[in-house]
Amino acid sequence: MNYLWTILAFSIGCFIPFQGIITSHLARQIQHPYGAAFINFLGGLALFSIAIAFSSVELPSIRKVSAIPWYLFTGGIIGSAFIFGAVFALPKIGAGAFFGQIVLGQLLMTLIVDHYGIFGLPIHKIDGMRVAGMSLLLSGAFLILKK
Repeated sequence: MNYLWTILAFSIGCFIPFQGIITSHLARQIQHPYGAAFINFLGGLALFSIAIAFSSVELPSIRKVSAIPWYLFTGGIIGSAFIFGAVFALPKIGAGAFFGQIVLGQLLMTLIVDHYGIFGLPIHKIDGMRVAGMSLLLSGAFLILKK
């Protein structure tokens, strides 16, 4: 196991709730959920614009971009759906319940992705240990939802 990448992934996971919480608060502050999402993504655009400006990355040509399969453009839509959910659902059900369901959905889907090797990823079949782990996560997500 590569501990550096594992620690990086864990650290990113620790900050993900703040993205949803901050955007939810921003939506209330400016009284516009779509405006808050737009500001959220402007921050990301600014960060990556700076990163590209200070790197040796060459942007792809229009011809190369037009040859990309349509589904590879859906990542931003998925990120936007997350922000949409954070703006509307998080204040209603709470951060714990919202992110419990987010993590549960992510892990369920990644079990399926791993099992079938979707997008050319290495196959990791669903086995008893993975089912047990998913059952524990499902139980935890259910308990977080209970009041």
